[in-house]
Amino acid sequence: MKQCVVCKSTIEKGSYCDAHSIAKKNLENRFKDWQKAYGKLSWKEYLTRMVNNQEIPIGNWAREVADYLLKKEK
Repeated sequence: MKQCVVCKSTIEKGSYCDAHSIAKKNLENRFKDWQKAYGKLSWKEYLTRMVNNQEIPIGNWAREVADYLLKKEK
């Protein structure tokens, strides 16, 4: 069996559990909106804002995915 790369729960396929998979898709979809609003915003800058700014109304799963993706890039 495989494990979600974020929370280590058991999954059957892919890299993410259902919750973290949805959160990742939502982060990717919202990135386009953020680029429109802030102009030249890189993926890394966007993820950093999602992780560090607790006032941005995103869920814990999305924040966990953003944190994972940032650490993965290092």
